[in-house]
Amino acid sequence: MNFIGEETIGVLPPAIPADEISQPENYTPVPLGNKGPIGITNTTFVLNTNESTPAGENKVMRLHQGTYANSAIVVIEAAEGAALNAIIARHWQDGSLPTPTDGLPMTHLSIFEIVGTENIRRFRIISADNKAHKVQVQYLM
Repeated sequence: MNFIGEETIGVLPPAIPADEISQPENYTPVPLGNKGPIGITNTTFVLNTNESTPAGENKVMRLHQGTYANSAIVVIEAAEGAALNAIIARHWQDGSLPTPTDGLPMTHLSIFEIVGTENIRRFRIISADNKAHKVQVQYLM
Protein backbone atom coordinates (compact mmCIF):
# COMPACT_ATOMS: atom_id res chain seq x y z
CA MET A 1 0.00 0.00 0.00
CA ASN A 2 1.32 3.44 -0.86
CA PHE A 3 0.83 6.03 1.85
CA ILE A 4 -0.67 9.29 0.70
CA GLY A 5 1.37 12.25 1.80
CA GLU A 6 4.87 10.78 1.99
CA GLU A 7 5.92 13.57 -0.35
CA THR A 8 4.73 16.20 2.16
CA ILE A 9 7.41 15.54 4.78
CA GLY A 10 9.35 18.77 5.18
CA VAL A 11 7.13 20.59 2.66
CA LEU A 12 4.97 23.56 3.63
CA PRO A 13 1.20 23.05 3.44
CA PRO A 14 -0.73 24.78 0.63
CA ALA A 15 -0.60 28.55 1.00
CA ILE A 16 -3.63 30.66 1.86
CA PRO A 17 -3.96 33.73 -0.41
CA ALA A 18 -3.29 37.00 1.41
CA ASP A 19 -6.69 38.33 0.33
CA GLU A 20 -8.72 35.34 1.59
CA ILE A 21 -11.63 36.50 3.72
CA SER A 22 -12.17 34.87 7.10
CA GLN A 23 -15.60 33.21 7.00
CA PRO A 24 -16.78 30.22 9.03
CA GLU A 25 -18.17 27.45 6.86
CA ASN A 26 -21.40 25.59 7.53
CA TYR A 27 -20.78 22.23 9.14
CA THR A 28 -22.44 19.11 7.83
CA PRO A 29 -21.76 15.97 9.90
CA VAL A 30 -20.67 12.96 7.89
CA PRO A 31 -20.21 9.40 9.10
CA LEU A 32 -16.63 8.44 9.82
CA GLY A 33 -15.15 5.12 8.95
CA ASN A 34 -12.38 4.06 6.67
CA LYS A 35 -13.51 0.77 5.16
CA GLY A 36 -10.31 0.33 3.16
CA PRO A 37 -6.74 -0.22 4.30
CA ILE A 38 -5.65 2.16 7.02
CA GLY A 39 -2.54 4.23 6.48
CA ILE A 40 -0.63 6.66 8.63
CA THR A 41 1.51 9.48 7.34
CA ASN A 42 3.44 12.22 9.13
CA THR A 43 4.55 15.72 8.29
CA THR A 44 6.45 18.52 9.98
CA PHE A 45 6.52 22.21 9.06
CA VAL A 46 7.21 25.55 10.72
CA LEU A 47 4.68 28.36 11.04
CA ASN A 48 4.97 31.41 8.83
CA THR A 49 6.37 34.60 10.32
CA ASN A 50 6.15 38.16 9.01
CA GLU A 51 9.62 37.67 7.53
CA SER A 52 9.09 34.19 6.03
CA THR A 53 5.62 34.62 4.50
CA PRO A 54 5.99 34.95 0.72
CA ALA A 55 4.37 37.92 -0.97
CA GLY A 56 0.77 37.18 -1.89
CA GLU A 57 0.38 34.51 0.81
CA ASN A 58 -1.27 34.67 4.20
CA LYS A 59 0.60 34.17 7.48
CA VAL A 60 -2.22 31.78 8.45
CA MET A 61 -1.51 28.16 7.45
CA ARG A 62 -3.59 25.03 6.83
CA LEU A 63 -2.81 21.31 6.92
CA HIS A 64 -1.78 19.05 4.02
CA GLN A 65 -4.31 16.21 4.11
CA GLY A 66 -7.65 17.98 3.84
CA THR A 67 -9.14 15.36 1.52
CA TYR A 68 -7.70 12.00 2.56
CA ALA A 69 -7.36 11.75 6.34
CA ASN A 70 -10.07 10.77 8.84
CA SER A 71 -8.22 12.29 11.80
CA ALA A 72 -5.00 14.11 12.65
CA ILE A 73 -2.93 14.44 15.80
CA VAL A 74 -1.24 17.85 16.00
CA VAL A 75 1.66 18.79 18.29
CA ILE A 76 3.29 22.22 18.41
CA GLU A 77 6.84 22.83 19.65
CA ALA A 78 7.98 26.31 20.63
CA ALA A 79 10.71 27.97 18.59
CA GLU A 80 13.92 28.99 20.32
CA GLY A 81 13.41 32.21 22.25
CA ALA A 82 9.69 31.74 22.90
CA ALA A 83 8.52 32.80 26.35
CA LEU A 84 7.93 29.98 28.84
CA ASN A 85 4.22 29.01 29.09
CA ALA A 86 3.28 31.69 26.55
CA ILE A 87 0.54 31.31 23.95
CA ILE A 88 2.62 30.57 20.85
CA ALA A 89 -0.10 29.82 18.29
CA ARG A 90 -3.85 30.04 17.74
CA HIS A 91 -6.16 27.95 15.59
CA TRP A 92 -9.74 27.52 14.37
CA GLN A 93 -11.37 24.46 12.75
CA ASP A 94 -14.30 26.18 11.05
CA GLY A 95 -12.40 27.78 8.16
CA SER A 96 -12.05 31.15 9.90
CA LEU A 97 -8.62 32.75 9.87
CA PRO A 98 -7.17 33.05 13.38
CA THR A 99 -5.11 36.08 14.36
CA PRO A 100 -2.29 36.42 16.90
CA THR A 101 -4.98 37.42 19.45
CA ASP A 102 -8.07 35.50 18.24
CA GLY A 103 -8.42 31.72 18.08
CA LEU A 104 -8.02 28.74 20.39
CA PRO A 105 -4.68 29.19 22.18
CA MET A 106 -1.80 26.73 22.02
CA THR A 107 1.29 26.57 24.23
CA HIS A 108 4.56 24.63 23.89
CA LEU A 109 3.84 20.90 23.45
CA SER A 110 0.10 21.40 23.03
CA ILE A 111 -1.33 18.22 21.55
CA PHE A 112 -4.82 17.64 20.22
CA GLU A 113 -6.73 15.50 17.76
CA ILE A 114 -8.77 16.79 14.87
CA VAL A 115 -11.54 14.32 13.98
CA GLY A 116 -13.16 14.33 10.57
CA THR A 117 -11.99 15.15 7.07
CA GLU A 118 -13.93 18.43 6.97
CA ASN A 119 -12.40 19.62 10.25
CA ILE A 120 -8.91 18.86 8.93
CA ARG A 121 -9.67 20.67 5.68
CA ARG A 122 -10.98 23.74 7.54
CA PHE A 123 -8.20 23.84 10.17
CA ARG A 124 -6.21 27.11 10.21
CA ILE A 125 -3.24 28.02 12.44
CA ILE A 126 -1.09 31.12 13.01
CA SER A 127 1.92 31.99 15.14
CA ALA A 128 0.78 34.19 18.03
CA ASP A 129 4.23 35.69 18.64
CA ASN A 130 5.70 35.83 15.11
CA LYS A 131 8.14 32.95 15.73
CA ALA A 132 8.61 29.92 13.47
CA HIS A 133 7.22 27.24 15.79
CA LYS A 134 7.36 23.62 14.65
CA VAL A 135 4.08 21.85 13.90
CA GLN A 136 4.11 18.05 13.73
CA VAL A 137 1.09 16.21 12.37
CA GLN A 138 0.24 12.53 12.15
CA TYR A 139 -2.66 11.70 9.82
CA LEU A 140 -4.79 8.56 10.02
CA MET A 141 -6.19 7.59 6.63
